[in-house]
Amino acid sequence: MSYSNVINLLTDRLKLDLLPELGGRVNQLVFNEFDIFFPFQIQVIKPLQSYKGGSFCLVPFSNRIKNSKFNFNQLEYKLAKNDPPNTIHGHAYLGKWNVLKKTDSSAVIVYKHLANKFGWPWSYEVFQTITLEDNNIFFELEISNKSNNPMPFGFGIHPYFNFNDKVKLKFNAEKEWVGSPEEFPIKTKIVKNNFDYKKGSELWKKQKTICYENFQQEIEIFWITNRKKVKIKTDKIFKHLIIHVPEHAKYFCVEPVSHPTDGFNLAYKKIENVNCDVLMPNKKIKGLIKFEIDNF
Repeated sequence: MSYSNVINLLTDRLKLDLLPELGGRVNQLVFNEFDIFFPFQIQVIKPLQSYKGGSFCLVPFSNRIKNSKFNFNQLEYKLAKNDPPNTIHGHAYLGKWNVLKKTDSSAVIVYKHLANKFGWPWSYEVFQTITLEDNNIFFELEISNKSNNPMPFGFGIHPYFNFNDKVKLKFNAEKEWVGSPEEFPIKTKIVKNNFDYKKGSELWKKQKTICYENFQQEIEIFWITNRKKVKIKTDKIFKHLIIHVPEHAKYFCVEPVSHPTDGFNLAYKKIENVNCDVLMPNKKIKGLIKFEIDNF
């Protein structure tokens, strides 16, 4: 299956390709001919397949829900399994988004979720606004609860950055979870593998994922040989950060999100003071993530 419905956004130095019908994904992000994101090939798209490349929204939860079930308001909910036996990354990346507005450098798209699809009993809408401005990119997410009952939620983004260079990171966080997301950690500790937020530290190259808590809303990424950098600034709601490097890595992931792995269950069990964000009927919430891209 080929895929041709691509929205191209441009400034003098930035190029971003958006695929609204394929989960509202960003396929490609290029700065001065350098691939910031690791792109995937759109000539061989298969429906609902998860692709390692570009970037997509995590809505209405991030990472995994253990055994595809969780408790909320004294009820247990069972979800469709898209990472058996678990559920991963929500639903918005699996669905078709509609284009509401487009200019040469911006786009507004929306995903409308009907109650009980993928087992999620609430209806909701997500608006994604992507704006390119000089060397900056603004990713704004807005979630609206369209059901008649309070809805638990989480959100964030899942970018795949190009790992074709020596990479250095700078950021600050207070804690890290003990264990990878696949192990569903239930304890935190003072950060052991913190990246020096003043000088930076080289990103590991072996397969490893660390989830950080109380992330301080700013991270810098440097591609040393290519002399490129991205500074990511987030709203305070994105207090959790996931750094992932796969085996034989061609990409790495830096995911600012609003809650830890299995966050709904952690909150229900009152583990590590995790709170469950709740959206009341007909209410909405926004979150902004900004990329500042430049040479150094």
